[in-house]
Amino acid sequence: MRPIPLGLSLIIIATLSACGDSSTSGDKAQTGPATASAPGPWDTLAALPPEDQPYGLDVYTEKCQSCHGNLGQGVDKNPPIKGLTSTALQLKLLDYRAAKSQGKADLSDAEIAAVAIYAGE
Repeated sequence: MRPIPLGLSLIIIATLSACGDSSTSGDKAQTGPATASAPGPWDTLAALPPEDQPYGLDVYTEKCQSCHGNLGQGVDKNPPIKGLTSTALQLKLLDYRAAKSQGKADLSDAEIAAVAIYAGE
């Protein structure tokens, strides 16, 4: 068996060390430090009993699809949501519900989390 060169070993160790940090998820790292204080969409739904967890597809179809389209591409002047991470989409929906952005949504925390998981990437 041939030994692995030292440089390759260091690269493998560095890669595995970066991937093994369980303190941050991919979504949190992409959206910045502002999300550290807010629970992620999975945490919000996990706190509910299964029978109270809404389905993201149902919520999206009922409350989002008419303005954002079947694929989240946006319709007319409504912004696209395609390409946002789940956490970023959750934060945008929280702002939307609080009327900090265009319009105001009548969505519960659980519905926001379900849609963020369903439509987020």
